[in-house]
Amino acid sequence: MSPGATVGASGSRHRPRLTALRNWPALLVRAGKSALDDDVPLLASALAFNAFLAIPATLLLVVGLFSLVAEPSVIEDLMERLATVVPAEAVTLVEDSLLQLQSQASAGLVMTVVGLALAVWTTTGAMSTVMTAVNRAHGLEDTRGFVTKRLVAVALVLVVGLALVLVGALLVLGPHLQRWIGSALDGEDWVGWAWWTAEWPILVGVLFVSFSAVFALSKDHSSRRWRLVSPGAGVAVLIWLAVSSGFALYASRFGSYNKTWGSLSAVIVTLVWLWLSGLALLYGSEVDAEWERSRARVSGSAGRSPPSPRRPET
Repeated sequence: MSPGATVGASGSRHRPRLTALRNWPALLVRAGKSALDDDVPLLASALAFNAFLAIPATLLLVVGLFSLVAEPSVIEDLMERLATVVPAEAVTLVEDSLLQLQSQASAGLVMTVVGLALAVWTTTGAMSTVMTAVNRAHGLEDTRGFVTKRLVAVALVLVVGLALVLVGALLVLGPHLQRWIGSALDGEDWVGWAWWTAEWPILVGVLFVSFSAVFALSKDHSSRRWRLVSPGAGVAVLIWLAVSSGFALYASRFGSYNKTWGSLSAVIVTLVWLWLSGLALLYGSEVDAEWERSRARVSGSAGRSPPSPRRPET
């Protein structure tokens, strides 16, 4: 029996606990070093650029759908709530573009079709970067062909898009639903308090599940499986919320983008925010990879097979 294993009263073998709080600082540091080795800052730049290119196409699609099924006031309401976690310059850029495009509502069907085609191509390009980063983090070589990669990228876009739709619906429709339920139950105060308490945990939960699904689908591996509880997804969501809120505060209080760049400040702030968001997401994949390698080392110390090398043999 290996030194790392113990036998309980029933004769079962127990592994050392990897989830102990004291192990996480070292794991996060190792993940940071791996992120630098895997060129995560560079990949985050590519992700930010591709995501920025996807904005105009996605706006065409969104405006087309809005002009067909939604009221103009929905845009302002959604942007107002989005500003709570996104830099104001980025919100202004998106809102101005949406309002300008919506003035051509007569072309809603055309904008929907054209926007759908462009959005699929540009967003799948961004997700291809995520797939590259996730496989590099796990030391895997992505052997899937071009068509397969694009189909997987479409699935990733659908996952992220569904998460964004759910978040948007909660932010926009949530207050109206809260008032309707409060009025029906004659308890607007306690219903409002309950919604205020549950709103952000629900939003964080939606992001957490979507990030977990993105990490699982991105891996090209025969043993790939989706986990509802993904440590890297949890870390990525927390970092993204902190970084987005912090950068929004910096850009509004301490930044001098408007004075220096004028009308270009919205573009610059949006690109920087997308880069920081990409860093948070891709660092989460490094945390997941390091967590799996740590589990393999713990399993090896308990008498199981030794961990696989970080990079595949060539």
